[in-house]
Amino acid sequence: MTLVAILVPLVALCVVARGVGFLLLTGVVTALAMLLDGLTPLQEAGASLALLFAIAPPVFLTRYQHDATHERSGTAVPFFALGLMVLLLLGCGRAGSTLFPAGLCAMVAGLVTVVCRQSMVWQWAGLLTCIEGVLLSAVLGRQPVVLGVAALAGVVVVLLGGMCIHRIMPRVVAAHSPARQSRRTKPATGGKDT
Repeated sequence: MTLVAILVPLVALCVVARGVGFLLLTGVVTALAMLLDGLTPLQEAGASLALLFAIAPPVFLTRYQHDATHERSGTAVPFFALGLMVLLLLGCGRAGSTLFPAGLCAMVAGLVTVVCRQSMVWQWAGLLTCIEGVLLSAVLGRQPVVLGVAALAGVVVVLLGGMCIHRIMPRVVAAHSPARQSRRTKPATGGKDT
C-alpha cells in the first residue's frame, strides 16, 4: 500500500465535490499509482490511458461556456461518497484483503457523481473517474482483459460525452478587438466625400 494509492480515492472525492476541474489531477495520481511498482507494458498502457481520459475532456471543454447548472444536492454528495468508501474499506478488511482498494474507491466516487449530480459535465467527469478506478484495479490486479474492456469503455464515454456536450452546450465566442468591430460596422462610402 503506497501513499499515492491512498491519494487516488481522495482526489476522486474532489471530483465528486468540485467536478471536472479535478479530473486531470485524478488521472495524474492514478497514473503514478500504476507506475510506482515498475514499468511493465501493462502498467505503461494503463498509465497512458489514465492520462488520456483525464486530459482530453478538460481540454475539449475549454471551447464551450461554463455549465452553471444548479446542483440541488451539492453539499451532502461528497459525504455520501466518503461513507460508501468507508463501508467498502470495512468490507475489504473483513474479507481479509491485504490490498488497499484504491480502484474500487475511485469507482464508487465516480458512480456517486453520476447518480447524484444533475449537470451533464459533472456526470461525464463521474463516468471518467469510474473508468480511472477500473483501470487502476486492472493494473494492480494484473488483468489485461479488464484493462482492454475499460479502455474501450473509456473511449466510448469520451466520444459520446463529447458529442452530447457539442450538441447542447453553447460555444465560447471569440472576443474581437474594438478597432476590428468599428471597421466592420462602418458603412462603405466608396471613397467619395458628400
